[in-house]
Amino acid sequence: MYTVYTVPESTNVSAVVTVRLTPELERRLAREARRSRRSRSEVARAILEAHLAGPIVDPHAEARRQSLLASAQDADHLTLDFIEHAGDSRGWK
Repeated sequence: MYTVYTVPESTNVSAVVTVRLTPELERRLAREARRSRRSRSEVARAILEAHLAGPIVDPHAEARRQSLLASAQDADHLTLDFIEHAGDSRGWK
């Protein structure tokens, strides 16, 4: 278990967040910290900032968007080809 400190740039106040990591995730975090010559806290903070700063996508709206794009194809084989090559699967499991 690690305690991650977050420090807002404009103040001296910090928040402490405790996060449980699997052994594999702990190894990956430590490896990235060594590789980038930063502390584990700095790496975790950067990862959180990058992830949380990303665009907020409504899964329902994205599914509808992709469905409309696919349905605009003239034939079934064109639709399947479109889905295979142009469909956006980011974030979908």
